[in-house]
Amino acid sequence: MPTRGEIAATFDAIADEFDASRVKPWPETLTFESRLPRAARVLDLGCDGGRNLAFLRERGHTAVGLDASRALLARSVAKVGTGHILGGDAIRLPFRRGTFDAVLCVATVHHLPSPEERHQCMTEMVRVLRPGGLAILSAWALEQERFQAVHDEHLRERDAAVQDLFVPWRRSDGRVVQRFYHLFRAGELERLVQSGGLAVERAWREGDNHVVLGRRP
Repeated sequence: MPTRGEIAATFDAIADEFDASRVKPWPETLTFESRLPRAARVLDLGCDGGRNLAFLRERGHTAVGLDASRALLARSVAKVGTGHILGGDAIRLPFRRGTFDAVLCVATVHHLPSPEERHQCMTEMVRVLRPGGLAILSAWALEQERFQAVHDEHLRERDAAVQDLFVPWRRSDGRVVQRFYHLFRAGELERLVQSGGLAVERAWREGDNHVVLGRRP
């Protein structure tokens, strides 16, 4: 199993091409933004190249981005400037309790390599949310078509280990970089959100992702 540092390094290795392939904000980001109060304080946890940050700022919110990949953070800086962009660890957030009105955690938690780290990330998200604050999480679905063989093996063996896999990214120079993913089965993301203390307001599939919207009581 890779470490979080090793996983971040894979995104350093593909940062320019990865960022160039992802220009528009995620659909779930648009859904989330429509639920936010005006001028909300938002944490984009796992902000990658900054496309969601840029959208949130354009909509008048105070958005702070955090990512473990230095190369992706550089792409965020190129889009939105140096203010409010931090390098950091998703399971040890450098913010005080109740700092944010909302947390956006899109395509991030599925890169954390263990159940304990995913739970700690969730606990930290809840800690930095104010009471009544919203959080949205998305993660790759085990049930998506391209992973049908993995899904079938999971059903056959009932072994959670098959949900952890490496997905290749072929760079323009021919080098293949293996990215770690934990594929979430149906209902798993809701249980993770609830384990951190959030009330689930909505759970749905968005393309190849499971998405959960939760609120801190």
